[in-house]
Amino acid sequence: MKNDAFYIAKGSPGTKARWAVVACCAAAYFFDSYDMYILGITMQSILGDLNMTTAQGGLLSSATMLGAVIGSVFLGRFASNRGNKLCLVVCTAWIGVGSLAVVFVSSFPAWFALRVFTGMGIGGIMGPIHALIWQHWTPGHRAKITGVTFSTFPIAGIVASLMGKLMLVADFRWIFVTAGFSLVVALVAQFAIPDDRHLAPAFQAKTSKNVEKIKLNEILVGNYKWITLFAILASFSNMAACWAMNTWIPSWLMTDRGFDVSQMTNFSMLNYVGGLAGYLIWGVIGSKIGSGKAMVAAYALSAVALLAYIALPGGDYLLILGPLLYFGQGGCGCLNSILFAEAYPERTRAYGSGTTFNVGRIGSIISPYSVALVGASFGLTVGLLMAPAFFAFGVVVSVGLNGVLRKQRTLEAAEADQP
Repeated sequence: MKNDAFYIAKGSPGTKARWAVVACCAAAYFFDSYDMYILGITMQSILGDLNMTTAQGGLLSSATMLGAVIGSVFLGRFASNRGNKLCLVVCTAWIGVGSLAVVFVSSFPAWFALRVFTGMGIGGIMGPIHALIWQHWTPGHRAKITGVTFSTFPIAGIVASLMGKLMLVADFRWIFVTAGFSLVVALVAQFAIPDDRHLAPAFQAKTSKNVEKIKLNEILVGNYKWITLFAILASFSNMAACWAMNTWIPSWLMTDRGFDVSQMTNFSMLNYVGGLAGYLIWGVIGSKIGSGKAMVAAYALSAVALLAYIALPGGDYLLILGPLLYFGQGGCGCLNSILFAEAYPERTRAYGSGTTFNVGRIGSIISPYSVALVGASFGLTVGLLMAPAFFAFGVVVSVGLNGVLRKQRTLEAAEADQP
């Protein structure tokens, strides 16, 4: 693809390929999220089919996130050094292969290995999406477009709930087969998105001795080490709470609130509608009051709403608190995406934003299994009470992230003023 594919005409919001980029990135992130959602939706069926314990079910969710952490570090550098479009295509196809392979596994060790493998592809998608949006959209539109692109996260939850409603009565494996359509998205992205390898350091280094490949420690230099640390902790807080919720709330609605499969999927869909609103609205809130302040508010709202959702007796209030809770969590996810991309320069944007977001998935490795262990002894209600504590920790970490980002802007302004 010619270099003019990245040209932005005066007065235009982005390149000619900007909408193709958004469509492909949004679809890729949909399947990235969908694969993880369907694991929670089908968890009770998986446990029964394979005669597994609750703790083993938690390990399956944790295995996916373990793979995502591994994939994020290596595939983030691959994206920055070899091209964001190539990495997006590879990872989207990777998820499709891993999802389709569920048909052939029937033991816990095989499931665990497959979830690690699929998770590696999942971990590589976030960074390239950030970088591609920054390449094809002007600064005034990037935050809004980022929010729209990542709003497919809750949409994936809605679709996963619907698929569960339709397919759990037959064989849960068919839900994973539907995730294989990500292979189609990978094929479309290959032809619809301009190739950006000519922008990558590895390509430029072939013609210039002054260009170096991005190193592993490049996001740990100067003030960036603090940005990276606080961003990882912010992601950790969100991921730990989010995947404790997404893995076990469907089961909790059935075991502790007495819902049947149809009621559980209906309530799950309603919750994810609240999450979709969160992804779309919190980006606008952030543009008004600042993304940093908005992120603090989103974590605080999520902590309070989740505590009430779990602790209050009865069930009528779930119709209100559920969408409110997921509205807050959607804000955490949306604003993480925006702030992490803004935090790094173009050279390390895919690597930095992808690594911080996905290393934070360590929280989603720990929390599903931890909730399962506590739940096995004291019940899921007690186990899920860990999740609001993670959101509360996110409030504290968000304040720290805002501080180091302000310091970085001050440092950059002072450097720009130097003759």
